[in-house]
Amino acid sequence: MIRTGTILDMDMTSLGIALREGWDWWTGELAAMVPARLQPQGRKRSGPSAAFDAEGNLWLDSVAQEPAGENARRRLMPVVLPPAAAIATRAMLPRLAPRDLARMVALELDRLLPFPIGTAIAGARVLEGEAEPGHARVPTLVAGMPQARAAALVEAARERGVEPLALLWQSPDDESLTIDLLPALVASGAITPRADSRPFWWGLVAALFLANAGLMIWRDIAATNAFAAEVEAQAATGTAARALAGRLARETALRRTLVAERDANDPLSLLALTSVALPEGAWVQRYVATGEILRITGYKAPGSDIQTALRRTGRFASLQTSVSDPTAEGGGGQPFDVSATLAGAAQSKEAGQ
Repeated sequence: MIRTGTILDMDMTSLGIALREGWDWWTGELAAMVPARLQPQGRKRSGPSAAFDAEGNLWLDSVAQEPAGENARRRLMPVVLPPAAAIATRAMLPRLAPRDLARMVALELDRLLPFPIGTAIAGARVLEGEAEPGHARVPTLVAGMPQARAAALVEAARERGVEPLALLWQSPDDESLTIDLLPALVASGAITPRADSRPFWWGLVAALFLANAGLMIWRDIAATNAFAAEVEAQAATGTAARALAGRLARETALRRTLVAERDANDPLSLLALTSVALPEGAWVQRYVATGEILRITGYKAPGSDIQTALRRTGRFASLQTSVSDPTAEGGGGQPFDVSATLAGAAQSKEAGQ
């Protein structure tokens, strides 16, 4: 038997056996979680198994097993009961979970099988293939045998170097139809069960889980600390970059404002617009632009309208004539003196008011 306290002293063979025990237990626990109605029925056993014949000899791989030494290592495997060692019957029993069904069979064993109370063990298996949908009771196969006989067979298997993982009754009509009587025998206290290694494997799983969780936490903390250090190292550079970005943004806004004001009050473009807008025959003697106000003085052809021509451009507002006698003519025609306010400047003043 493998002892958990000596795991560090194991050789490779012993370690392999221990790992195999853990794997068998783990897969068995997982299989037990599957509902009974979803478990495949009639499945043949996999892996090696030993079997008793009618004379009580234990056979393994077609070889009769001889008694082993007292300290010899035992092989873990299922053991098949001798023919006619147990009897079986069919009964209609309630549909219960496997553990509840085993308890009920143990309580009603004297009614189901011809054994005195307290002298036998039994196991049960639901025959799902024969169950009718919607019925509370299902066909159940119950197998039992004398408790003393079962305990003697377990001890005989142990003497021959085999530790039973299961004590199987096998149907004579269908070898794949088996019932394990070992749980009932262990529950009766007739035998000493093999050392339970489940706490060790559960502890190992928990330790590995905690180690994995601790490693992930440590990695996250290390990554967070490294990121914080990098952020702190780049703090001065980031502050300077943000200050520079702020100055650039302010300068960009100022440049846009200057460009907008230049486009709105560009004297050259205003002069070109005025030159095109003046009617034919008019010429400018004096042109004065002072930011928002434009004053034009000159001569025009008789009958031409300077104000109307400038108003059509859409750039001038509040046009006023400053010549007191516009009918007086000089050598170049009728004089004109027009003052105008830029349209944008006038709107800005109205909005400010």
